[in-house]
Amino acid sequence: MNQFVFALLSCALTTGMLFAAESRTRVVPGTDDLSRYVATRATPGGQTTLRDASGRTLGTANTTGTQTTFRESSGRTTGTAITQGSQTVFRDASGRTVWTATTSGSHTVTYRDAAGRTQQAASESGSSITFRDAAGRTTSTVQRNGSSAAVRDASGRMIGTSSTTGTKR
Repeated sequence: MNQFVFALLSCALTTGMLFAAESRTRVVPGTDDLSRYVATRATPGGQTTLRDASGRTLGTANTTGTQTTFRESSGRTTGTAITQGSQTVFRDASGRTVWTATTSGSHTVTYRDAAGRTQQAASESGSSITFRDAAGRTTSTVQRNGSSAAVRDASGRMIGTSSTTGTKR
């Protein structure tokens, strides 16, 4: 019996270490609602730190002029977002267009994939921004609080945060 318990404990410990060694989520512009929010609301001169739900730093977003550059926590560039008029173009590290975001009015942003298909929309109401998929289902909500933001999934569970410093107004 003791050998069985030891074998079971060894398997559980090994499996736990494998999951603990998983790589962190990469900060790739436009692949999640937090990076989409940060890019479309970027303030020149600002650096935004992106964190997961447990507070671990995933990376940063630095804005110079109309371009936001996303970097992993190790400093490697993962992509950019460039705003031209009412449109923001998200590109991966290789320069390929991943998404576009088009602002209509002052409270709605439509996100399209590289092929031009509508994938998401975001609508603003007060200090809250709600992201919805193409079928109109809520995917997440961003709640702004000064220079910080918290992102929650459709069920209300915290999935990430951002905080911006060094902005020029």
